[in-house]
Amino acid sequence: MRPLLTVYDLNDQKNIHTTALTTVPNAMYSSPENRFAVLLGRTDNVVNFVDGGIFNKNNVLQKNSPHVLAFKLTGAAPTHYRAYNGLATIFYDGNEKESSKFEAFRDSDIEKQSVAKQSLPKQHHGVAEPRGGYVLSTYLPQDSDVLSIVKSYELHGDHFHVEQTLKNPCHKLHGAGSNTEYAAFGCEDGVLVVEQKGNQFTDQKVLIDQRISSIVGHVKLDKFAGFASGTGDLFIIDPKNRNATTLNWAQGAKDLEGANVVKRLQHVMSSSGQALLILDNTGVLHIIDTATWTVKAKLKVIEKVEIDELQKSRLVANASTDTVFINDTHAKKIIEIDIKTAKVKQSIQLADVPHSFTWVGVAAK
Repeated sequence: MRPLLTVYDLNDQKNIHTTALTTVPNAMYSSPENRFAVLLGRTDNVVNFVDGGIFNKNNVLQKNSPHVLAFKLTGAAPTHYRAYNGLATIFYDGNEKESSKFEAFRDSDIEKQSVAKQSLPKQHHGVAEPRGGYVLSTYLPQDSDVLSIVKSYELHGDHFHVEQTLKNPCHKLHGAGSNTEYAAFGCEDGVLVVEQKGNQFTDQKVLIDQRISSIVGHVKLDKFAGFASGTGDLFIIDPKNRNATTLNWAQGAKDLEGANVVKRLQHVMSSSGQALLILDNTGVLHIIDTATWTVKAKLKVIEKVEIDELQKSRLVANASTDTVFINDTHAKKIIEIDIKTAKVKQSIQLADVPHSFTWVGVAAK
């Protein structure tokens, strides 16, 4: 049975387009300016795009019919998608026949059906962090099996020029994020923070006694959030002063069996950067105020918890207003949460199971 793609209009509260897909996306994201949905098919080695139909052109709101583009990208195992300040990257892990690579694009590039590409020497599970006219990418040499190197690449139209090799090693690198001045990468022994001044990048380590595997940043924040892969601990990372402090986001809440502290399943930064949201393994959403880095509210968002189904839930930020969405695959619905009030704004009942979803439209200025 072929998967179905549905476009739901939040204003009119109805489905406005449904079509069958030829491949199953493993993940969905919004394009850098939110016009397109980006569908990553890791197992099918393809990236598809969907025009959501609502966008600004020359500061004038445009509307057309949602549709799947004929344009697509191909490569071995497209896995990590990153978007920052108008530029997005897709990192392809590669396979035994193809080495890793990354591609970068803006919304206008999707329209023109042209993206910038950079091949890498060897296959690896990596990430490419967009930084305006540059990309910071993981790099695994042919003679190494340990990922620890980051290089900077300058964007030149449809290709890149390699510029710098950063000095500090970042063993078992995983996860990346950006703010205005810095990028950050998760390492086996903490976080690699990279300061950008024009075309120059300077890197330093923030040492932590755990492996950090997920990084969250925002253009309006001067600090990063980093999650440890083993314990699930949350660290608030100060790149300027090069230190990190723990944040007890769970506050002792217990799992469904009552024996262990809850674990993080998903997280997302709100579009405004004012809140970091964490979904735990009991279906509770924890809302963290990023101005004070304190937990300001908790909300039960998945009423009937079935672990296998809860694992499929995803958090997606609404870029037009400060709300987030979560899919409840068991109940076949998507729930919109008002972050400021910590209440359910609306519940969208669907006929089909929403395994993957994203938000597209015109972002708030």
